[in-house]
Amino acid sequence: MSKFKAIFDQHEEIKPIEVKQSKSRGKRSNPDYEQVSAYIRKNTYKDVKIALLQQAESKDFSDLVEELLVKWLSNQ
Repeated sequence: MSKFKAIFDQHEEIKPIEVKQSKSRGKRSNPDYEQVSAYIRKNTYKDVKIALLQQAESKDFSDLVEELLVKWLSNQ
């Protein structure tokens, strides 16, 4: 008898756990969003990331940019 047989037998008894995948789509695969780029100063970006992490409600950088651009458009 192989010294590994017990390990292999245990492995066969373990059944994989089914993981439910969420139906929510990320911004990358959502046709309502488009990836854009802009040049901003490194210090500004670093400070914004820190400020976003320190907020109680989580908001990502792209949500902040969207919010600011919508406000800017409404003032035009």
